[in-house]
Amino acid sequence: MKVARVLIVALLANASQARALNLHIAPADMQRALTLARWPTADAERSRFHGRYVFAVNSPTVEYFAVQKLEVITEFRRLEMIAEEHARLNDTFGRAGLHEVEEALRPWRGRLSIIVSLVFDPTRYITGVPAVDLMLEGPTLLAPLDTTRRGVYGSGNHPVLVGGTIESTFDAGAVGQDVRELFIHRGGNPIARPPIDFSRLE
Repeated sequence: MKVARVLIVALLANASQARALNLHIAPADMQRALTLARWPTADAERSRFHGRYVFAVNSPTVEYFAVQKLEVITEFRRLEMIAEEHARLNDTFGRAGLHEVEEALRPWRGRLSIIVSLVFDPTRYITGVPAVDLMLEGPTLLAPLDTTRRGVYGSGNHPVLVGGTIESTFDAGAVGQDVRELFIHRGGNPIARPPIDFSRLE
């Protein structure tokens, strides 16, 4: 157990030093993601890891909605999240080699997702999840490869629409390791422009 703990600490230390958008996930990176996702890595360590990818926005209310936060899912974080789900199932994912790990990651190779969370003002007339769009500004202007919008519903016998999510996927290579502003807009009208430092993510 002591040896295992030392190895985990070493792997996570290397991960904390990396902190630059990883555009080429290698087998060693896959092993680090698996290590982070599993026991005996502590929940607190995983929370610190995920916390670096979530940013408060808290924009003013526009019409009936406001942007609450955004989060970034890089290729490395995507793999860690996939591995966490398998850890919850307590299955053998990645324990007999990396082939199934590589297959699970294949659809997300070279992709980076940004999810914006919206909260709705219940005192306003709500017409559904608004057609909010995302663009990345910086050295080049980047449009997403695709965007999906989903409603968020409250609990209870008659759930009501209380918010929404906007998820856009970008070419990670085009994003690079620059600081970019996320242009959140509705029909070209700006809602917020939070900066994201991709050099601090992995």
